[in-house]
Order: sequence, then C-alpha cells, then structure tokens
Amino acid sequence: MTTARDVMLMGPLDLMELLGLTWRQANQLLSDVSAQITPPYSTAWDALSQLTSGDAPQPLRTGLQTLDGALRLGLPAGSITELVGPGGVGKSQLCHMLALVTALPQAHGGLGSGVVYIDTERKFSAARLAEMLRARAGAGGAAVPEAQVSEVLQRIAVMSPGSTEQLEGALQSLQDVVLRCRARLVVLDSIAALARTEYGNTAAGAGTGGGLVGSIMERQQVLGRMASQLKALAESLRLPVLVTNQVTTRIAEAGGERPGGGGTLTAALGTKWAHCVNLRLVLERLHDRRFLKVAKSPSCANVVLEYVIGPTGLQEVDRGAELPPQLTGNVLDLAIMNEIDYGAEYG
Repeated sequence: MTTARDVMLMGPLDLMELLGLTWRQANQLLSDVSAQITPPYSTAWDALSQLTSGDAPQPLRTGLQTLDGALRLGLPAGSITELVGPGGVGKSQLCHMLALVTALPQAHGGLGSGVVYIDTERKFSAARLAEMLRARAGAGGAAVPEAQVSEVLQRIAVMSPGSTEQLEGALQSLQDVVLRCRARLVVLDSIAALARTEYGNTAAGAGTGGGLVGSIMERQQVLGRMASQLKALAESLRLPVLVTNQVTTRIAEAGGERPGGGGTLTAALGTKWAHCVNLRLVLERLHDRRFLKVAKSPSCANVVLEYVIGPTGLQEVDRGAELPPQLTGNVLDLAIMNEIDYGAEYG
C-alpha cells in the first residue's frame, strides 16, 4: 500500500491481516485516512461573504441590460455558461462581443484583461473584432488609432484544434495558457462541432473497429471529461467559461403533441452535457425577430429579451411589442423556435 486510495479500498479485516492490527486499530486507521482526504466543508454564510468581499471576482457584463439585471450584473465567474441556438442566430457574435469587453481597456468600459478563445468551427474573425472595437471606442466619431486596435487584439489568444483529440490536449494545457495571458474569460466555440462530427457516425464507423468515430456513449464520456476540465478551471481561477452549442431536431412520436408527428429544435449533446452547464442561454430567431432567453439558471428567473446584431455586436431593443407565446411557456421543455416549420417538414 502506497496511497490513501489503497487503504480506502480495503476493509478492516484486510487491514488486520495485512498490517497485523486489531479490529479497533483497523477501523481507526480507515477513519483517520478518510478524515485526511475528505474536502473541508463551508457554510452558506462563508459563500455569501466570499461573494461580497472586495477580492471576489466580478461577473462579466454583457451590455444587455435585461440579462445583466437578471444575472446580478452579468455572466457569473467560476461556472460554465452555454449559448444554444440555430446557425446564424448570433452565438459567435456574442462570443466576439464578450471577448472584446474583456480585452478592452478599462477607460472604454472593459476589463483590460486577456482572453483565451478556442475556435473549433473556424468562425473566429479578427476583422469583426476590430470592427466592433472601432464602433465601440469611436462612438463619438473619433478615429481609433491602430496602436489601440493592436493592443486590444493582442490580448486575445486563439487556439484552433482540428479534432476532439487536439481539443482535449488544448484543455489539458489551458490553465497554463490562461495564467500566461492573464485571461479573465475562456471561450469555446463550439463544444458540439467536433464531437458530433467524430462520434455517433455509424456510417463512417462501419468496418473501422472503433477509432475516433465512436458511439454516442463514447462521445458522452469525452464530453464529461471536457466538462470536468472546464469546471475545474473556472472554479480554481474564478473566471467565466463561455461555451457554444448547436441544436438538433427532436422528432415527435405519432400521436404526440403535434398531429402526425413533427419536430422541434432543441440543444444538442443530450442530457448529460446539459447537467454539466451552470447557465444556459438560448438564442432564437422567429421570422425577422431575434430573442435571447435564460433557459437554465440556479439564481434567476426565466427572462426573455429581443435583440438585433449591430456594429458593436448584440444590441437589446425595446419595440414595445408583446413576446410571441412560444417564448413564454415552460422553460424545462427547452424547445428552440425557428422560422422553419419542422412539423410541416417531417409531417
């Protein structure tokens, strides 16, 4: 026996035989080792005191007033926030916008800190970031010096893994990169792209005997490892981790909610991944309007806001119109609306 794990895997009788202990000594040894390896507990008051102390990490403001108000000033530090939505709805735009807010100097309303941006879909655009910067910093009509653009963009470190294996390797070295860049935000855009491409593809996996093309169960194990790494990083360094996810079509059974069967868009990657996420924000498009809603949060109620995509990124709008009824139902259903009639498509 060389580790605490070796001891805890044995019972009192095993320890008595192996170490020549009495029954009482064997039980005492197990109790002592257990006490040494058990994490200490804290009280709810300790947690509240940490949040209100001067050195507590501040939430990351999104600039969307309704969302920031509901989330108590922004995206929480020390947790994973997920953006879910159909393609082209603005997930990557919001990622770019929050990366810029983090990297901007404090004089322009930013944090003046680094960002680690993991781009698995090759959607990262330095040109779009520069455009957002000029629109935000030059709002009064003043030109933004190229030196300032360079200074801000150099705070954003971009990683572009091309496979799930490379993504896992990037996550293993992520803490070193975050500390080296003095980052206060990690973005992963997206968690679903590589996993859905490489796992669960039975046609591509036929006759291969395994390899990267694996089953859904293998995919969930990989996602579980990634989620554990991201959670550990967020909690230990007390920073927000922002992850984007794709959507998939849920086909209704015949005789279900939709006559003749039908489908709705819902978050990809299944229930296990959903439980790994602390905060889920759903971005939706309904005809010519776009909406963002809080679908899962431990600290705020369901809120919905309407937005447009402008020069600075997502901009909240108040048109004085009532919300569509599809957006005010039970958030536990997590249906994501789109202008496509999936019931007609699959009926």
